[in-house]
Amino acid sequence: MSAFDDLQKHYRQRDLAARQWKKEGGKVVGYFCDNVPEEFILVAGLFPLRLSGDPWGDTERIGNYSEQGNVFSREGFVASMLHMILNGKYDFLDYLIIPHARDSIHRLYTTLINLKETDPTLKIPELSYLDNLHTTFYSAGIYNRDRWFGLKKQLEEWTDKEITNERLSQAVAVTNESKRLLKELAALRATDPPLVSGVDALQIIGSSMFMLKEEHNKLLKEYLTGVGQLPARNGARLFVEGSPLDNLQFYEIIESCGATVVAEDNCWGNRIFDVPIDMASDPLEAIIDRYNNKAPCSRMYPLSRRIEYCLRNALESKAQGVIFNIYRFDDIQAWETPDEIKELKEKGIPTLYLKDQPYLIAEPEALKTKIEEFVQGI
Repeated sequence: MSAFDDLQKHYRQRDLAARQWKKEGGKVVGYFCDNVPEEFILVAGLFPLRLSGDPWGDTERIGNYSEQGNVFSREGFVASMLHMILNGKYDFLDYLIIPHARDSIHRLYTTLINLKETDPTLKIPELSYLDNLHTTFYSAGIYNRDRWFGLKKQLEEWTDKEITNERLSQAVAVTNESKRLLKELAALRATDPPLVSGVDALQIIGSSMFMLKEEHNKLLKEYLTGVGQLPARNGARLFVEGSPLDNLQFYEIIESCGATVVAEDNCWGNRIFDVPIDMASDPLEAIIDRYNNKAPCSRMYPLSRRIEYCLRNALESKAQGVIFNIYRFDDIQAWETPDEIKELKEKGIPTLYLKDQPYLIAEPEALKTKIEEFVQGI
């Protein structure tokens, strides 16, 4: 089995490494979004596992909780994760950290608390809420800093282990190496012509959130040493902006049209590794600073940061066109899209705006036709 085969296996079987860890006596912490410090979890001796949805998954049981379920039915990927928790797909989790991210994510905390009280048969892990403010103001940084310290204390209470600066430095060395290696992967996508497809890149990046970083780094190094032997890719160079992509459907359709996704602005893609931790200062403060000032997502103020970030990444990847993939009811992502399209057009970059997209792409041929027309026009 090649290194890529192994990485691909962990992308497809996302609970594989975590369940093995659990089988060997370890404990697993699930978390949502990309703003929960993995470093804290690793130093606490726990397995960090980012939760993701399943567009093809069974959603039968959530019908028993219609009042709670209706809150999340508007955003398919969030509803899917709730379904998986209620249906027992995440029954091996010991703890679950829910951050203040998009509204549908942070509402999961009160929903799951209520469900634990009303239905004791549900196997819902111990919960922790990580609050934070979504601005770059100094006062927000002070508030968020206290919340990170609160998470550190919570993890220490769960494990009865002190999170020391020495151990944090060791964890940061590992996670920074992961970011460095993923940046090397990104560079291979941005070359002209690209050497790595968007589908392959999304699997490699995603698997880093389903495995321990040391093992992922080892496999990624092995993959990168042989990437020069891969054939160069032809066709239009496309940049993808929009809603979270925790599965391959959309990229597979794009690249079946003869194009290559050379980069993206996505919390399951480049935002994961864009900003390393600066270890010139105290490691605890450096980690907090990184998560306060990481690559901006749609919940962050001011909007200008998002527009600048999208434009810069599209230009640096030498994209010939940008596709916006916005899920149905993803209002937070739709809010910024018109301004991003305006800036891209001023730079001469054509765009395709796909709004009200379903989480499960039930009619791939219709979508493929739209994308093919866009690609042919570049």
